Amino acid sequence: KIRIAALRALTAVLWCGIWKHNFEILQVLMAWQDPNKVPIKAFYESVTNVNYMSTLTFDRHPAVRRFWFETLAYWLLRIPDKVDHEPYIAPYLLSGLCDENEDIALEAFWLIERCGELYEQEKEEDLRKTKQYGFDYGWTYNGRAFTPFPLQATWAGGKNVQHIRRTAAHGPDFMGETDLGEHKQRDNLAADPARMPDLGPEVQLPARDYAWPELRNLTVHRSLPRPRLGSRCWVRTHTRRYIKATFNDVVDFRDCTALNAGRLLCMSIAYTEEGVTEWLQPMTAALCKFYSGRAWAAGDQQVTRTYDTVCKLLGAYLDPASYWEQLKETLSPDCMMEMDQRVASMRILALCIEGSVSALQSVEPPDPNLRMGRLEPVVPELIAAMHGSDLLLSPSSESRAVLWNLLFSFLEPLRQFLSSSQVSQLLFVTLALSAKSPGDAPAELARYKAEATAEQAPQFAEEELLDTDNLERALKLLDTDDSAEAAVRKPPPAFSLDSLDDDDFGSGGGSASSSAPSGAELAADPRVAHLALFTRAFP
Repeated sequence: KIRIAALRALTAVLWCGIWKHNFEILQVLMAWQDPNKVPIKAFYESVTNVNYMSTLTFDRHPAVRRFWFETLAYWLLRIPDKVDHEPYIAPYLLSGLCDENEDIALEAFWLIERCGELYEQEKEEDLRKTKQYGFDYGWTYNGRAFTPFPLQATWAGGKNVQHIRRTAAHGPDFMGETDLGEHKQRDNLAADPARMPDLGPEVQLPARDYAWPELRNLTVHRSLPRPRLGSRCWVRTHTRRYIKATFNDVVDFRDCTALNAGRLLCMSIAYTEEGVTEWLQPMTAALCKFYSGRAWAAGDQQVTRTYDTVCKLLGAYLDPASYWEQLKETLSPDCMMEMDQRVASMRILALCIEGSVSALQSVEPPDPNLRMGRLEPVVPELIAAMHGSDLLLSPSSESRAVLWNLLFSFLEPLRQFLSSSQVSQLLFVTLALSAKSPGDAPAELARYKAEATAEQAPQFAEEELLDTDNLERALKLLDTDDSAEAAVRKPPPAFSLDSLDDDDFGSGGGSASSSAPSGAELAADPRVAHLALFTRAFP
């Protein structure tokens, strides 16, 4: 009760120093100090500054945190000189979206929506052309794609959060081809205002006598749409003020600091969307340091899930050519980075591609003419880079696992659009990843290979292969052949890949009973089970 009463008293104080001293009050609350000014007292004794805004953001009592975020929104909606305070308030209000209490996080989302609505009214002239000409970012594929909001820094907001689509941006109807009743207004939750979609169960806010009267009509739903245009523009305006400082905390060795920095970064990307391209290079460097540093090695699942969500959002919103340009060097044989940095870069690349594929698959109605969408120019270069990478020669366990993730990030959803030459290259990559390196092969296997004849060669399917599950999965995906040639193609004769004299079978050159493998042995080796794929790939 004391902290809540203090917030109400502080709000009353802010009305007394409008346009005069309020900005100084906010600086004291967040322990901000001009780096070029040092108080005389600091030369003689220790000075302690407390960030009260951070303390209230992570207060132990949910009622205090709820009222704190409501107070921040109240300041942004009611205080006349709020333009001076927005840069200080915005990061803390965004932190409310990651509150451990899901109801408080949902309320913070709808509070920001209320602030975005006010921003649209105040900046109507600045946003007029954007609305009238129907401008939207490229990741939306003309308003048809959708990326779920990452509430609590979790991809798609977790299990209890639902998502709905807003009306897409539409340009003017210069030719009068559309009836007036069919005209659509941007960012509506339904094309027909009379038929509102089901927003899910309403979150009942607790009745409190100290709540702000202006926010008592706030409606909080569990179904989250894409943030409205005003909210995105408002957050994007203030993101550039703190995002570079956030990169420094991303690589902090303390898990709590890295977690909070990742959450703020995740929420900033969710609102900034494709505008985050401006900071792509330093952001990629910070993420690479995270995945190759202590924070990743600690194995904290919450931290890992947060930064995986950050990378997926980058892939969903950014042009794939942008992040591919930053990360493609890691697959080059001439790469000068350390192995842990290369593995981290490949992990980021795999997650970004997953995000791009997710945005492509969310297009409604489905459009087969899109094919690979914005990934069209990137996937061929990626396949060629993987095929020629030196990481396939002797992969470590970490690089092998990351390369498998990178392969499956695009293989399953985009397999039908790959050419035969690209399938051949991916088949080579698959075999290289599933084969043991020469140094891992047993000495007995090497001696048999050197001395055994074709008729005496034993079966070494189990000893030669690694990651048989991934190999089988990749071969099944690559073996999909929908072309017209598949209907008339004759099945090749069955033979063992481990035999060096396959032509002898059936021609009298060898004993079928002593050399030919049984049907069970053929089925055990995925390379033999998908022999038709090898025949097509390596004619």
